[in-house]
Amino acid sequence: MSSFTLKGIQEIIYSTGGLEKTRMLFESYGGWNVVDQGAVPKEILAFWDLEDGGAAEAVLLQSNHHPTGQLRLVQFSGLEQQYIRSSQQPWDTGGIMDINLRVHEVPTTFDHLRELGWHGLSDPLLQTMGPFTLYDVLMRGPDDTIIAFTHRLEPSMELSAPIAFPSHIYNSSIVVKNLEEALNFYQEKLSCQLLNSYQVKKDSPQQNMFGLPFNIVTEVVTHAHILSFDGTRDTIFQIVSFEGVIGKDFSSVSRPPNRGWLLYRVEVDGIETYHDQLQNKGGEILRPLQSIELSPYGERKIFAVLSPNGVWWEFFGK
Repeated sequence: MSSFTLKGIQEIIYSTGGLEKTRMLFESYGGWNVVDQGAVPKEILAFWDLEDGGAAEAVLLQSNHHPTGQLRLVQFSGLEQQYIRSSQQPWDTGGIMDINLRVHEVPTTFDHLRELGWHGLSDPLLQTMGPFTLYDVLMRGPDDTIIAFTHRLEPSMELSAPIAFPSHIYNSSIVVKNLEEALNFYQEKLSCQLLNSYQVKKDSPQQNMFGLPFNIVTEVVTHAHILSFDGTRDTIFQIVSFEGVIGKDFSSVSRPPNRGWLLYRVEVDGIETYHDQLQNKGGEILRPLQSIELSPYGERKIFAVLSPNGVWWEFFGK
């Protein structure tokens, strides 16, 4: 049997109610470059199992021409929609909680985005997360989305691109009910590699990046596993659980055409072998393997899987 190679997260798709406004945030303010734009083909809408009469426009964006961790904005029309994580709190489960972007200075980004209508869950904070020390802030924007903006101090990381959003989407958080069940799914079925694990617990009442009330923050433990498809830290994601606080569950609404962080696209060399192995391991295939013209990559084979916590994953390749 031929082998396969997982190449990392190529795109995160954002279903937005304001495509042009969101595009301007990333292109005009953030400095990202446009890779592709236009109407979403009917075969993609059919792959997403959307009813006839619906349509969508899309824009694919990159940070400083970086080929992975791209953002594809999609605006649907003619279809009923819900918000994926409506009025969300970070500890709510289901779907994609946030994306992470590195910036030159977190306080400067924080001030600029507040003027653009974004809101912090806290003020910028100095955080220690496993082996990393960083400035971090979670900010809530349109479509009930959250972006984490970070500036890493230790180990130090210099950002060379002279733009406001100088990194691709390097990380993203998925909040789950059962951390070990999720870890088993990503490692054993999707063949992800575990890079490291950490936990965070505050030892005194204090401001915290998640906006937890001071009177319970010392009782809540955040557990996280950081995972990668290709074994590198170019595009990672983390599965997270909050011990000591219970939120809403959005697992049932994390699918097209609903609004918010919608799904991940992962590139695979040897897509058929990967598909067959996943099936043999008992993975539930949400959309069967098929050939689709996927702009700007050309004709590709693609299939979709739904995680235990309602995250839609698409895998494409040759």
